[in-house]
Amino acid sequence: MKRTLLVTAVAIAVSLMMSAPAAHADAFTFVANLTQALEVPATGSSGTGFATVALDTVADTMHVDVTFSGLSSGTTASHIHCCLLSPLLTGVNVGVATTLPTFTDFPLGVTSGSYDHVFDLTLASSYNSAFDGATVASQEATLIAGIESGETYLNIHTTNFTGGEIRGFLVPTPEPSTLLLLGVGLTCLLFLTKKNRAQRV
Repeated sequence: MKRTLLVTAVAIAVSLMMSAPAAHADAFTFVANLTQALEVPATGSSGTGFATVALDTVADTMHVDVTFSGLSSGTTASHIHCCLLSPLLTGVNVGVATTLPTFTDFPLGVTSGSYDHVFDLTLASSYNSAFDGATVASQEATLIAGIESGETYLNIHTTNFTGGEIRGFLVPTPEPSTLLLLGVGLTCLLFLTKKNRAQRV
């Protein structure tokens, strides 16, 4: 009976997911939890940070929002690095994809702060010139593909850790509709389980 209830709940959840409207294919949001443990080598820093990167492939923009605190020394740079050989690959460093020496207007010389900037992905100034250097169009395509494939990380460099003090992989945020459908499926399962128990009493 429990197996039947579980199958029923899963079937309901899948049915709801199949009938849900598709998300817009032109806007994607990714997040990164920045920690010392992901740097290579790990830094032991107590600094932390959080980044949100929103891509709009119709407007050709990338909105970067970063907050950070507790760094061991003043910031010297922040970038997105691309492209890892496999998604979320640890223990390796890859080249800088975005503008050098740092994100445009990133706060320098501070141990905590925030950053908010929209990059025009059609401009050469948004990229490291050595990144996939054929054309700006190929740089944009490679960066977007790298972000969507989990092959990028964002990090913050400091005076004490010139190679990077904290780092985080850019990963997609769950769609609100997906979370809602998961909640509906779990609610159905809970309801059916309680109903089954009540019938046995």
